[in-house]
Amino acid sequence: MSVTKQRDAKQLIQRIPAFPWYVEKYMDHKKSKRASVSTLLGYLRDFEFFFRWLISEGLTKANEMKEIELSELNELRKEYVESYLIYLQDSHLFERSILLTNPTKSAKKEYSDVTIARKLSSLKSLFYYLSALSEDEHGNSYLTRNVMAKIELDVEEVTPLARANSIRSKILVDDEIQRFVDFVYDGYLEYCNTKKKQDFHYRNRERDVAIVALILSGGFRVSEIVNLNRQNVILEKNQLRMVRKGKKEDAPFFSDWGKQYLMSYMEVRHKYNPPTEEDALFLTVSPTKPFGHRIDLRTVQKFVKKYGQAFGVPDISVHKLRHSFATQFLRLNPDPHQLQAQLGHSKIDTTMQYAHVLDDTLSEAVNRTTRREIELENVDEDLT
Repeated sequence: MSVTKQRDAKQLIQRIPAFPWYVEKYMDHKKSKRASVSTLLGYLRDFEFFFRWLISEGLTKANEMKEIELSELNELRKEYVESYLIYLQDSHLFERSILLTNPTKSAKKEYSDVTIARKLSSLKSLFYYLSALSEDEHGNSYLTRNVMAKIELDVEEVTPLARANSIRSKILVDDEIQRFVDFVYDGYLEYCNTKKKQDFHYRNRERDVAIVALILSGGFRVSEIVNLNRQNVILEKNQLRMVRKGKKEDAPFFSDWGKQYLMSYMEVRHKYNPPTEEDALFLTVSPTKPFGHRIDLRTVQKFVKKYGQAFGVPDISVHKLRHSFATQFLRLNPDPHQLQAQLGHSKIDTTMQYAHVLDDTLSEAVNRTTRREIELENVDEDLT
């Protein structure tokens, strides 16, 4: 288990006791459905926000979340939940008005429609479980009515073309891919203005460029990369054995050019001084842990962002590197089903978003249609 997952699992165990018993039952249900630890933590954050609102509004007799009874959820009125949604929509507006009159005062992050919809979706999931899927000792559901089933929230849907356009402005294409990889290895030295920074870069550049090149040459998720062990690498076949999203075992491929950087890193992996029992492929060290240990997800996210900003692509992220691979793959190999298998997507619709990123055929078709209309208009004018 990665450092990030261990930390999240520990946080989940620490937080659950603060919630009512039925929330723990819900968590067990979601675990049986293989929900990830990060997903479960997200549910808890959304539940906590709602429960604390109930307490502050006097809609429960409880003074703490743990004391909120099922009967109180059963008696919730639709108008109360709608008031909660209005609170989510308006609270940040109130905070922004404070900022205008007092710029030194900080405000909470604004809730987008998507965030509000997610918070409602979490509550809908909880209430559906309590009213339809749960079962007490008598075989009855915990709730006899589900007020959340009466609540609707319209969120503007992002079309595939709009999403593709958003991706297009934040990815690497064609020769940018190799130039970025070269920059990670050599170009970034220009920004190391102290010997300490230079030494840090020299120590980690084989590792960093290997991770970046693997993602750009195989489209892997960052979690898949940091969880790799040495025995997961099949160099002769350019494959990586991994457990993908949804706990699916897989062995996707990486390219020959990505293999070169991986092999270069594996030759110097020993300089992190890992213990003999350390199997993690990608290592890091720190003042408190001077012996090589598994790199965590946030470290990779941070250094990719660092390199991207220096390279002149400030919006680049680990996931955008995955987008870059997918877009380039479809450009050179127009088979979305092959890409779906490589990326580990369960649905082809998810993969097809990349078909629009560098596809100019739609705009060309519109231009052809417009030119044809103008030509026809000119013919009509000549005839008259």
